Amino acid sequence: MKRKGAKSDFSEARNEELRKVFFSQENYSTCDAAMKKVISTPASRFWVDPDRARDVMSNIERNPAILDNMKKERARMYRALFRNYSEIRRANPEKSKISCVSTAIFGGAPEFFLSPATAREIIYRR
Repeated sequence: MKRKGAKSDFSEARNEELRKVFFSQENYSTCDAAMKKVISTPASRFWVDPDRARDVMSNIERNPAILDNMKKERARMYRALFRNYSEIRRANPEKSKISCVSTAIFGGAPEFFLSPATAREIIYRR
């Protein structure tokens, strides 16, 4: 598991995508209402490493209660990813778990799954 403060390989790509969404809007306010609008915009992918997501999907299959121990936004992201992954897995039982997880990750995400405070920090960090 990644340690607090560690940077993922894709962090900068996610941050750039978030900034692009923020600056494409007419309103450059960073109040919570404006940030909620930005983070609820669909993202190009789920911003999680495929190997990490595979491990979490396996854990959820064994014990869905593990989601109760996660931070709110992370748990919401994994629930959404698990729904997509499960549909892909049912439709393609011959595919490997990592292949199904990767398809789910890179198929797009319904939102960024960040808190307004985290989004604001990313935008200001430039």
